[in-house]
Amino acid sequence: MDPEKKRLKKIISKNINFENIFIGITVILGIIIVINIVLTANLNKDLKKSSEIFQEKLKPAKIELIVVKNSKCADCFDISTIVSHIKNANVNITKQTMHEFDSKEGKALVSKYKIEKVPTVVITGEIDKFNIQGLEKRENALLFTQINPPYTNAATGKIDGRVTLYLLKDSTCEKCNDLSTLILQIKGAGVKIYEEKNAELSSNEGKELISKYNIGFVPSLVLSKDAAAYEVIQSAWPQVGSRENDGSYVLRTIYPPFINLTTNQLRGIVNIIYLTDKSCVECYDVNQHKEILTSQQSFAVRIDKEESYDIIDAKGKELVARYNIKLVPATILSSEIGVYPTSRILRQFFSVENDGSYVFRQLQAVGTYKDLATNKVVKAQQQTPQTQEQ
Repeated sequence: MDPEKKRLKKIISKNINFENIFIGITVILGIIIVINIVLTANLNKDLKKSSEIFQEKLKPAKIELIVVKNSKCADCFDISTIVSHIKNANVNITKQTMHEFDSKEGKALVSKYKIEKVPTVVITGEIDKFNIQGLEKRENALLFTQINPPYTNAATGKIDGRVTLYLLKDSTCEKCNDLSTLILQIKGAGVKIYEEKNAELSSNEGKELISKYNIGFVPSLVLSKDAAAYEVIQSAWPQVGSRENDGSYVLRTIYPPFINLTTNQLRGIVNIIYLTDKSCVECYDVNQHKEILTSQQSFAVRIDKEESYDIIDAKGKELVARYNIKLVPATILSSEIGVYPTSRILRQFFSVENDGSYVFRQLQAVGTYKDLATNKVVKAQQQTPQTQEQ
């Protein structure tokens, strides 16, 4: 073939290849552009939809609010605080009604939504856009279920949570614990004491309680079976008392001072002895033990007689020898401390002697003291394992 023709054919073939490549690239770019247009359009739709959903969520939920209550129960749970909380939320209350639980409408609501405790609140409407802690979904509604006693039992109409408290005591015992701190703690835990009754040890009512529940000491407490409505009683009472066959709650933990009904003796009156060394002006103030021991927030010990001796006194020397005391100042509690339930905690710091007395041994945990064996003052921050041994 003519060389010129071959060259021309080669040029044409090369141009055709470039053209094909260009056409291919153009097609691919076109496809990519179309895909991007479709994706962008879908993304815009998704963004628009998300925006619409977000805007919809921002709108107040349209709800109807129904209060079911028992107007005859003045001391029942205050549902108005819950209603106010709901109204302050992002809601548009289109309708609000109130029904007595025993009315025709109220009974229908109790049946439909399986209401157990009254008062309560029933919310219908756009409930998926609205939620508050304590609301539980029932059918097509939200029901407030976290109702504290007292409340009306919707099934029986009885008011649960009205507790009667019996204080079994002996008024002639001036030194006995009056259990006022314990009673305040019970009330502070939210237990509604509807009625308080004092049952004297010598009275027929007092004797009946002692016999019925086999009570071995006074003062003591008995709570009526209504206390079962309170979760705090169900969970905490087993630590301090028993639940009887009739549902009553009886205190079984002693709170000294008390009278032992078997021996008729007053127990829990503690005497305290402070043993000091006047030459140790740096030693910690031993009187601080009394403050800790008598505090109602700690051991609540009833101190009757207080004595103080120096180690150079005859009585002081006798105590040092009797209890093998190596560190001063020392604190000695009479054996009656042993009847206190909190004495098991004291045994971490006190030794229990043969006569039942408790002697404080962990002086390094308090402050500066004197080691009688070395006749040296030991500052709290300078304690060593040797000075901790007794």
